[in-house]
Amino acid sequence: MRMPSTIWAAALCLLLSPLLAGCAWFSDPSGAMAVTSQADASRRLEGNFDTAYYRYDDKNTLTVVLLDGPEDEPNQAAAIRLLWAPNAGRTPIDSDATNATVQYVVFADRRTAEGYFHEAGIYSGAGYLHLDNTPGGSSLSGDLWQADLLLTDRSERFKDLLGQSRITGSFTARRDDAKVNTLLRQLNIRVTDRLGYPRLVRAD
Repeated sequence: MRMPSTIWAAALCLLLSPLLAGCAWFSDPSGAMAVTSQADASRRLEGNFDTAYYRYDDKNTLTVVLLDGPEDEPNQAAAIRLLWAPNAGRTPIDSDATNATVQYVVFADRRTAEGYFHEAGIYSGAGYLHLDNTPGGSSLSGDLWQADLLLTDRSERFKDLLGQSRITGSFTARRDDAKVNTLLRQLNIRVTDRLGYPRLVRAD
């Protein structure tokens, strides 16, 4: 995965600093994601996900939850749902292939003359998830390729600086089915509170 220049990374962190509680640069390729605007590649949002768990349903179906920041108050979150698992040596690698859905949540805190507001934006889309090992074990590593995203829900004052965008990155997640369910419930509560209406983060 190609790293951005420090100039662009610094510029975007400055651009987003009024909106985000945190803006992290890549420090490790494991658990790192980057969302890049397709209209303007200089608009790029990055996250180092220090919390990563996955839930195993069967050999073709699983859910990964990634959090950037504290579990109860993350700055960003990603929910990735694998729909079918590629078979090594038998599944062709195609840049247009899609086997996973993604929901990417950005939590933004914004101060204006009217007060301090807690905002959220939810980007949804699909792409290709390549697994580095067989799912079902104690840990799972994977790479997300060419996943297109678009803002699908937002709070009233949330500013979409990305538009049509693409997420790429990698992760290593620990298996804990119950933990994934708990984290998704927490995300649902926090997102619903900020939007003002029920909204599920589940990446089905």
